[in-house]
Amino acid sequence: MTRPDDRYDVGYCKPPKHAQFPKGRSGNPKGRPKGSQSLSTVLHKAARQRVNVTTNGKSRSMTKLEATATQLSNQAASCDPRAIRDFLFWQRQFEEPAQADPGQRGAQEIDRSVMENILKRIRQSEESASRTDPKMTKSSQKEE
Repeated sequence: MTRPDDRYDVGYCKPPKHAQFPKGRSGNPKGRPKGSQSLSTVLHKAARQRVNVTTNGKSRSMTKLEATATQLSNQAASCDPRAIRDFLFWQRQFEEPAQADPGQRGAQEIDRSVMENILKRIRQSEESASRTDPKMTKSSQKEE
């Protein structure tokens, strides 16, 4: 005989007890195995691997990413059109914002001065409104 405390309502989002997953068992046992890595992780690992490179008769160690960038810049310097295009693309992508466009810094200063002028006009209009309307007190101005 079941006690009232042991009753379990079956319905939406409440499957019968016999059909529920047992504790500690996944609902997708053939899913992603533990320790598997995404493509992004694998690429980052590969780019950080160190290789020995000989330049001008001297051997030195650098990452594969550094070696790739050096090789791309060397190909661009030897007038390979595709390498020049790729090199310039990547160079523009990773430029410092201040170096990217000197006119942009001027635009930021212009934006800042425009915002200061707007704030000044707002403050002036609030002051003139408080002078003309004696009912406006400091406490009512704070509430608005």
